[in-house]
Amino acid sequence: MDANELLKRYADGETKFIEANLNGVNLFGADLIGIALNRADLHNAILTFSYLSRAILNKANLISAKLSGANLNQASLISANLHDADLHGATLQGADLRNANLTLADMLDANLMDADLRGADLSGANLTGACLRGANLREEQRIYSAILRGANLHKADLRGANLTGADLAKVDREQRDFVR
Repeated sequence: MDANELLKRYADGETKFIEANLNGVNLFGADLIGIALNRADLHNAILTFSYLSRAILNKANLISAKLSGANLNQASLISANLHDADLHGATLQGADLRNANLTLADMLDANLMDADLRGADLSGANLTGACLRGANLREEQRIYSAILRGANLHKADLRGANLTGADLAKVDREQRDFVR
């Protein structure tokens, strides 16, 4: 399926595209609020500045996807593969990222306020300046070596999180003391 076909079907009221093959599709700035793309192949897809709030992307393949500036507020990304995805400046407030693979993802300045990150693999992810205020990372074992430089961790639940090798430079001293 190409971008034009997806957008036409979505405009006609179809919202479920289970296991759709959208590898490399260009949906720059597309309005796809509430779309269901469970198990969809969006490898290398261009979703920059797209509107995917409340989208259901469970188990979707988003490896190397371009999601910079995308609105993913309250999106469900349970067990999605976001390895090496570009989420620079994306908003994921209230998103469900349980068991998602975010290794090597660029999440610079992303808004992850109140996101559920339990079980997410954040090892090596670039979370520089990210807003993790109120995010759930409790007992997360896969956040080691993440770059959290200047991240907002206020009220984030990091009890028992493994932050071995994580870069916490420029994190507010009060927050730094809380996460260790």
